[in-house]
Amino acid sequence: MFERLRGTRDFLPNEMAARKKVFSTIKKTVEEFGFFETDTPAIELFDLYSIKSGEEIIEELYAFEDKGGRMISLRPELTPSVVRVLVSKSKELSFPVKWYSIPRLWRYERPQSGRLREFYQLNIDIFGSEDARADTEVISCAIKLLCDLGFDDSDIEVRVSDRRLLQEFLLTLGITNFHDVLRIIDKREKISQNDFKGMLFDINLDDCQINKIETFLDSKGDLLQSIEELSKNHKGEGISKVIESLKKIAQNLHDRGYEKFISFDPSIVRGLDYYTGMVFEVHDRKREFRALFGGGRYDNLAELFGGEHIPAVGFGMGDAVLELMMRRKGIWPEEKLELDVFIATIGNVEKEVSKVSTVLRDSGFRVDFDLMSRNLSNQIKFATKLGARSLLIIGERDLKDGNITIRDLETGKESKILLSEVVSSPSKHLTKVL
Repeated sequence: MFERLRGTRDFLPNEMAARKKVFSTIKKTVEEFGFFETDTPAIELFDLYSIKSGEEIIEELYAFEDKGGRMISLRPELTPSVVRVLVSKSKELSFPVKWYSIPRLWRYERPQSGRLREFYQLNIDIFGSEDARADTEVISCAIKLLCDLGFDDSDIEVRVSDRRLLQEFLLTLGITNFHDVLRIIDKREKISQNDFKGMLFDINLDDCQINKIETFLDSKGDLLQSIEELSKNHKGEGISKVIESLKKIAQNLHDRGYEKFISFDPSIVRGLDYYTGMVFEVHDRKREFRALFGGGRYDNLAELFGGEHIPAVGFGMGDAVLELMMRRKGIWPEEKLELDVFIATIGNVEKEVSKVSTVLRDSGFRVDFDLMSRNLSNQIKFATKLGARSLLIIGERDLKDGNITIRDLETGKESKILLSEVVSSPSKHLTKVL
């Protein structure tokens, strides 16, 4: 007997029903923000990721040589693919564009709680705008969709920073190898303080520089207040420009009523190499789980793909941690099947079942009927397992008078109705009882 591969999941129909509700809520919220759905191939050329993504993702690629001798990879993330499309179609598009998708992705890593080898991920991106309002729009969409799923500010925290802020600060300390420093800072919460300092020593930073970096990274708090403090304590054209951008984001989020969700955390740098400006991560308040998701601004990626300069901002949210958090809070949808109508039969009524089921389905009802020649009692038991709301009983005896029976499977209440009325106007006669 075959078993599924490690780090993958099977979903039974009842499980898919719950997942579909979650995804439908997410799609509804994202589309309320004016994002339009896209998709890309599940396989891409290996170079799309080997050149553009961070080292961590490169090590996790499901990559192989195809029959044409090309190195290809299953997509580990969506942004490079979306940017590839963007560059190829840029002359046809009107900017800014707001795109989203919920693709299936693959990364070969050690499976653990909230981290799988195959998973779904919501991706949203705004291309073409450098305005801080685009950053705010992305963060606001993230907060709104979590609220629509049942979370509130007591559950989640959105930690915001800007890579340029940290880079400018490092330059004031005489540090120029800031990409090496950023990679180490990105690991800070996962390692001990001694290991963190040791890694910085290994790239030739001294005690004074390391102490100042730790002090700067610990300057966390309310976004607006923290930005005000930074503007007082750190001067210079470069850092002032970044502070002004963060101030606009903070004020805009405050105007939208999302300030309780937001905090400033300069240690947020994100692991991917292509982030260029504002970055953010979303965590549960109790820190029981890994980051729910994160994102930021990546203004140079289109140019790396041979296109013109197209500023961009977005985020990706995996479904594994989201499900764990929703289950912990008790807001994951009930995993049950749902059916509008089950048609139970008594005697030789196949012709009538075919006609009624077709008419009901054409009217948008979800309909099933017995395929196993069960007796009525077992048909009703089966209908209940399918989550049917109502039962239509079509029997030879009732048909002599042109009737069928409708039973509410929750209350057990029954009524008779003419078969001809159901066939001629099913929505009119069945909506009230379904």
